[in-house]
Amino acid sequence: MEWTFGADRDADSVVRALVARTYGVDPLRVELPRRGGVPEARIDGHRVELSRSRSNGYLAAACAGPGEESSLGIDIELVRPFLESVTEPVEFAEVVLAPEELKWFRETRGAARARRLAWLLRAWVRKEAVLKSLHTGFDTGRGGLSPIAVVLNAPWEAPVCLSHDQITVTDLRTLTGNAALTGTEGQVRTEGPVGENARDSGLVMLALAENPGPISRPDR
Repeated sequence: MEWTFGADRDADSVVRALVARTYGVDPLRVELPRRGGVPEARIDGHRVELSRSRSNGYLAAACAGPGEESSLGIDIELVRPFLESVTEPVEFAEVVLAPEELKWFRETRGAARARRLAWLLRAWVRKEAVLKSLHTGFDTGRGGLSPIAVVLNAPWEAPVCLSHDQITVTDLRTLTGNAALTGTEGQVRTEGPVGENARDSGLVMLALAENPGPISRPDR
């Protein structure tokens, strides 16, 4: 599995280059079918597992390598707009957190608003990645899952998906300021809600979910 992150100037070119690099082929052999729903790539007609995400001018993408059978989900969110929004932590938590997750959220009572929002954003990014690895979304009216159907541990801990224990979730870290780069391995924070360094102050938050199966192929 390989992933990439960068400015969203030409998303198709970034994704095509990622797939070509992963499979060692000429980018011209990589097709990106224009279809709704789950994103995909094809090399000489053969489907490549792919996930992509956009947020405020940034793009993240991941693709499975040769012989890898996992479904992938990647999500990216720009941090500052969320922290500077009018979103109230309690209201947002009540919408996106499961009852089990509200327990850790209550532990943050008394923390600064921006810090609580950062933890909620981390939880949201992880949930989005999990949903994408299941090849579904949060639109329950179209067969998706509610956000509270995906249950994770506290966002200051190394991520664990409690509701779908076959799925591995990783927080991805980037060197902010680079126009584009390829990720190698995740790095996670482990500070608790009272830790001095608990706030995620990076430019973006990224999470990757790998689902070994059963793999749900999109209907075509």
